[in-house]
Amino acid sequence: MKKYIVELTKEQLEKLGIEPEPEFTYPLFKQFKDTGEIILFTSMTKGIMVWEDGGNVGYASDTLINHTDNRWKDVAYDSERDLWDGQPIECWDSIDIHRRYIGFYDAKNRCSFNYKGRRTRLIFDNYKAISSDRYDEWILEAYRTLEK
Repeated sequence: MKKYIVELTKEQLEKLGIEPEPEFTYPLFKQFKDTGEIILFTSMTKGIMVWEDGGNVGYASDTLINHTDNRWKDVAYDSERDLWDGQPIECWDSIDIHRRYIGFYDAKNRCSFNYKGRRTRLIFDNYKAISSDRYDEWILEAYRTLEK
């Protein structure tokens, strides 16, 4: 038996009473509720691990559980700065010639968490992601204390 694929417009689907699949703007950041790992999704099932306690940061997969599954929760993302909520960062003010602060990005408020991990809108002029294949243990421990 031959199979045929027919593509219908959104309007045609609605006339037939079929809910069209939602369209997504990528990248999307999702956190797996059970393990806490954060994935940068580039499609429904493809992504790259950006946070994980076990050191698998950078691992890419094209067979992930759909990001629409209820086992994932949203992670705020600031597309202008290309930083996700809780991402380890360097931050500094433009007048700081000899000083940088290490912290975590607060994508919900577009600033950084304070030194106690609270969302108090600690604002700097500049933010830069700290990239690492494996974060130091103190960064992992500090991340666990962030106010979610």
